[in-house]
Amino acid sequence: MLIPTSGGVLRQLAAAGALDAATGAGWQVVIADLVEREACGWERGQPQAQEVLSWIESAGGAVQRVETAPGIAYGALLARKETPQAAAVLKHLRRGGGVRAVRDFVEGLEPGEVGSVLVVDDDPGVATLMSAARVPVQCLPSAQALQLLAEPAPRSPR
Repeated sequence: MLIPTSGGVLRQLAAAGALDAATGAGWQVVIADLVEREACGWERGQPQAQEVLSWIESAGGAVQRVETAPGIAYGALLARKETPQAAAVLKHLRRGGGVRAVRDFVEGLEPGEVGSVLVVDDDPGVATLMSAARVPVQCLPSAQALQLLAEPAPRSPR
């Protein structure tokens, strides 16, 4: 299971032409709601935003979109009347919200549901945030993830 923690990571993968490599190599790619919003929603003018959205929508079962508590909170705040307090919380959720959403998802995984999880984030502190998971989690910076995805997929024995 491959899980990017930010829209920036997804756009980097798109810029490197590695989105299809992630699904083509057999990875189950998980996109948390706030990561998708960041990649394709609130930053629509960002390079590769439309490419990322098109890839998510066309990848079928290889990409799993997940709803998280931080994402639900963000959506609920958007639906409410705008207040200074709500605007401050929205701003807070945008900053690091993808990591919190991924942590919410990963902490809910049960042993046996997945073999292991590869979290892609450039902040070395993310590994500490994922330490409460009950499944094996490895954190990789995006450059290492790109190298991993660039490697040819192992051939299955006949």
